[in-house]
Amino acid sequence: MTSEVIEDEKQFYSKAKTYWKQIPPTVDGMLGGYGHISNIDLNSSRKFLQRFLREGPNKTGTSCALDCGAGIGRITKRLLLPLFRVVDMVDVTEDFLAKAKTYLGEEGKR
Repeated sequence: MTSEVIEDEKQFYSKAKTYWKQIPPTVDGMLGGYGHISNIDLNSSRKFLQRFLREGPNKTGTSCALDCGAGIGRITKRLLLPLFRVVDMVDVTEDFLAKAKTYLGEEGKR
């Protein structure tokens, strides 16, 4: 059973990598053609996160964040960098991370 799960996982990530390599490194590409909803998505996510961004029990600080599946940095730029001191990005698609450097501009250097 375990080897089947691992093989399915490998296949899943392989298919995902193939899919994302075909997507343009744009906000519209990151949102599957729905770039016009980016502000709605970001505002809702900001409201959600702000409930947890305080010091104290059951709260998280604002020293660092990790953007998994960061793409070109849409979430990093407009949501995480304004809220966190440091943001690290990871993505399976190297072209997206390369584009993120220009998309984030000077803000991405901190």
